[in-house]
Amino acid sequence: MSDVINSDTIIVGGGITGLYTCYKLKQLKGVNHTISLFEGANRFGGRIETVEMGGFLAEYGPMRFEKMAQPLLMDLIAELGMETKHFAPYTAAKDSDSLFDLTFDESGGKRHGNKLTTLELLKLGILRLLKASDGIMDDPNDPRHWEWWATLDEEYYSYVRNKATYNDKYLFQMGFWNALSLVLSHRAVSKIIHYGTFYHVIHFNPNAAEWIIFWLRGLHPNDELVGIEQGTESLIHELVSRLVSTSELSVSLHLNHRLTALFPQSDGRVLLEFKTDHTTVKALAKHVVLALPRCPLMQLRPLLPEHSAELVDSVIPIPLVKCFFVNENPWWNESTSPQTRASSTPSREIHYSFKKERSGKRGLVMVYGDSPSMNYWKPFVRQKEHLKAEMNLDQGLVEGYLQYLRSNPDNTDVREIKAEAELISCFGIRDWSREPFEAGFHISDLPQMSVKFVYFPY
Repeated sequence: MSDVINSDTIIVGGGITGLYTCYKLKQLKGVNHTISLFEGANRFGGRIETVEMGGFLAEYGPMRFEKMAQPLLMDLIAELGMETKHFAPYTAAKDSDSLFDLTFDESGGKRHGNKLTTLELLKLGILRLLKASDGIMDDPNDPRHWEWWATLDEEYYSYVRNKATYNDKYLFQMGFWNALSLVLSHRAVSKIIHYGTFYHVIHFNPNAAEWIIFWLRGLHPNDELVGIEQGTESLIHELVSRLVSTSELSVSLHLNHRLTALFPQSDGRVLLEFKTDHTTVKALAKHVVLALPRCPLMQLRPLLPEHSAELVDSVIPIPLVKCFFVNENPWWNESTSPQTRASSTPSREIHYSFKKERSGKRGLVMVYGDSPSMNYWKPFVRQKEHLKAEMNLDQGLVEGYLQYLRSNPDNTDVREIKAEAELISCFGIRDWSREPFEAGFHISDLPQMSVKFVYFPY
């Protein structure tokens, strides 16, 4: 096949997974192993997207990472000569609407005033399901819980994944919502679902064992959240630079090539067909890596081996929307906590940034929503092809901000509200539920499946 690109390995997908795979495979195999990477879009990076807004770096994609729980990513950041920075730990809202009196609800109407945040409720549910800590099971903040939590390691996570039970039923056979309902009241679980302001998918009812492990890692007392000082997208730029900067021709990168078909060949290789703007490109490889989101994989499902297709079916897409606003005279400051006003705004989380400058002050606020809150913001996406963050397009997005996040939401003076609108110098929105991504992130619902991967908490 003279018009066919021949490679030892073909990687389809130019997001972080595809680029990381290409980078490590090149290091492992050397110059005698040819690799071709194809990306359907006109940019590399997939869901990683960093936009400069008024002197701030707005992370429309992944923004925070777990330093201890993500060793592959931390090693990559160090290897690429990049730096991490502090990111606020998982935080729950603490206003009265977000708190829950567990004792009143579950102990015959006894009220002791010890109201819990949604994050404390989640911790308590996990502790009760595992029954391993010596701490008091009505108090998620008992120091003995944290002493136990600090001892957890991969061996214990494997136990949870494969052997942990509750009422003689394996956790890997339950949904997380179902499991929590065994140890918390429906009202308590509903409080977490509706007011939880952290990385949160209980209402999708993922596999209990896997999601408990996620939180055991995420809330580990010895772990911490970090961002990337240069912006998350700098990971992509540096990886691409290193892949294309060498003189050898063992690696080739291709943009605007969308995979449409793949055919097993009699010699064990795979023939792939890609559509570009103008033509069809064919490529042949001994090995194929599909580093793609669920949506394009579902379109290819009839062409995949049955065992691979079943894995695609097991993935739960979690749609997300992110909005950013730059305010030239913000009411918040450097001390404003994450989740301030989150329970009174259509959002899952709200994060604030602040700068003092010679000319005054400036702030950035991020509103991040999943279902159902994301549906409040989705109508403000204007473009039919939503392939990157939309900047400064629909003024209705600013009106949505003013509805909930103006300096005084109770102030209805039209002139003052208009004056606050003029303080918004830059704004943007990214809806990750749109194709080809379908979701901001994906989770596996397969029981007893241990997957080692570089994942990106939003």
